[in-house]
Amino acid sequence: MPTPPSPTDAPHWAALLRGWRDHPGPLHTRLHTHLQHAIERGELTPGQRLPAERTLATLLGISRATAVTALDDLTASGHLTRHVGRGTHVAPTAPRAQPLLTLRTPIGTAHPSEIDLTIAVPLLTDQQRARLRDAAQHAHYDSPYHPHGLPDLRDLIAQQYTHAGLPTTPEQILITSGAQQAISLTATTLLRRGDHALLETPTYFGAIDVFRAAGATLTGVPVTPHGVNPDTFTTLARTHHPRLAFLTPTHQNPTSTTLPPHARARLAAFIHDTHLPTIEDDTLTDLSFTDQPPPPRLSTHAPHAPIINVGSLSKLYWAGLRIGWMRLPPTLAAPLTQAKTLTDFGSSQPAQHLAQHLLQDLPTLIHERRAAITPARDHLAHLLRTHLPDWTFTTPPGGQFLWITLPTPTASAYTHHAARHGLRLYPGASMGVTPLPDQYLRIPFTLHPDHIPEAVTRLARAWAEFTNRGSERLA
Repeated sequence: MPTPPSPTDAPHWAALLRGWRDHPGPLHTRLHTHLQHAIERGELTPGQRLPAERTLATLLGISRATAVTALDDLTASGHLTRHVGRGTHVAPTAPRAQPLLTLRTPIGTAHPSEIDLTIAVPLLTDQQRARLRDAAQHAHYDSPYHPHGLPDLRDLIAQQYTHAGLPTTPEQILITSGAQQAISLTATTLLRRGDHALLETPTYFGAIDVFRAAGATLTGVPVTPHGVNPDTFTTLARTHHPRLAFLTPTHQNPTSTTLPPHARARLAAFIHDTHLPTIEDDTLTDLSFTDQPPPPRLSTHAPHAPIINVGSLSKLYWAGLRIGWMRLPPTLAAPLTQAKTLTDFGSSQPAQHLAQHLLQDLPTLIHERRAAITPARDHLAHLLRTHLPDWTFTTPPGGQFLWITLPTPTASAYTHHAARHGLRLYPGASMGVTPLPDQYLRIPFTLHPDHIPEAVTRLARAWAEFTNRGSERLA
């Protein structure tokens, strides 16, 4: 397991304490219950140090007395030990569970009265639902197992890669249950505990969780306004000798930056020359708001390099399909196809039939998605600039997020305060592979357009209260 976070790692504690108010009873009882469950589940392990009372109270927006009462009750029940000068720790005799990661990935279902700004998924139109119903009429005739995916679907995806300038055979395509499974299969196949992995920072939280679960030591390559710097990437790779890298060159999650062609060529050449297995996340490639196509994929510059392209329909069409794919370099095809076979003997065949039907008209999917999301992006950006003018961001030319900088170093605490206004938010610093300033929020513009004004109203109301608290000091 990774080294436990320090007591001052606010983004980690914000994630671990997410939803603590959902328990019944007075505030100190809710906090007591949440921390007790974290200990009993193994998210907090014997000997691990907790934040100081004042730090905990500030993060959660409660009085110090409430935090003290909760910690005292846990001490009395044998879950914690507390000593002046040494701090508060999980007791050595506390119930011990198999160690469990505190996931960066937001999980759980929002209450109907809440507005969930932690995830981004496309909204289906009535026309798109009808298209799915039509396709489903022919999605149940095939009965054999296809561990690597339906042959016709693999052929179609291979053709689309080839048409985009990356020659691909159907044998190089492996169908997965979403892009997340593709990333997970790659990490668990190629990484061993203690290996180094190289990722952008900030980056997709699902990749961070998967690589941490594999036991890897993570190194972050800072994302600049133009994506990762190839010189920084190569220097860190030569220093740490990673066994796997993860990059999102187009509409990067969460910053929406796009890597220029010359930088892609340099990175691809380095990956080719050093044989560094690299995941190129393609899931956001088609989410552009301009008529200018994105630069060619990283792998296009080095078709024989060990670059694994990962794609999905979850962001372009519907997350409920759970259909993704991998374009495999020949050197990695055998272990990854075997890993997929051992996992589930193949992804859902009805879902694959639906995906094949949809992907036969990829330009229409791209056009419909752009038509739906561009007005939502512009409306959200306008309202935020009107009602929260001290929040700063750049309106992105693609992707599905605004990467917002707050004028405070306590964004994690704000996410907890916003929960009291019916908002589920995600502190951007939790997407850092290495520590990031705790002043970022990732806000998706995939909400239903009718909900965007209410979301901004709640954000502004929560922000006004948060910044007016006596304990808050703006940077």
